[in-house]
Parts: sequence; C-alpha cells; structure tokens
Amino acid sequence: MSLTTEQRMATIREFRENMALLGLTAEQIGADFGVSGATVTNIIELKSGVLEYPWIVRRYLLDKAAAANVEPVPFTALRGDPHDYWFLDDRIIDANRLD
Repeated sequence: MSLTTEQRMATIREFRENMALLGLTAEQIGADFGVSGATVTNIIELKSGVLEYPWIVRRYLLDKAAAANVEPVPFTALRGDPHDYWFLDDRIIDANRLD
C-alpha cells in the first residue's frame, strides 16, 4: 500500500510535530535505537525503504507521550495496529529495532 502525496506530507509533519512536542531530536531517538540521527531522519521523512520503520518510530513516540502524560498529535495515515496490515512484517515490528 502506498501513501498519497498528501498523506506522506501529513505523516512527515506529524512525526516532526510529535518530536517537537516531546522535545526529541532525531539524534536522541537514534541514540535510543543505536542508530544515527540521519537514519531516524530518513525514517521520519519516509525515505528508509523499510515500511515497518515508521511504525516503530510511531510507537516509540506514542510510548514517550504516554509516559510524559502528553497528548500526541494524531497520526492520520499511520493509525491502528500495524499487525492488522497484511503488507507489514510483524517480525520486524515486534523486534522493535532500527537498522
């Protein structure tokens, strides 16, 4: 499944808004996953080539928001349980790793 141009732009904006809301940089997120900030930037800009990675970062941000008792900016295209999407690999999502 592909996102439309509008959905892609909205998703990128939603990632950035949630990161700003939580005071997180790509470098900080990368450090938590053991990858570079550039890798995280590619993921949040939907350029990683791995469909599951944005879902992993989304879960990370939602977990951080819940822990901080902050209402996150809703994700409009990345919504629901990623396990319900046939085109996503559950093993990658459940591993909760970025490479």
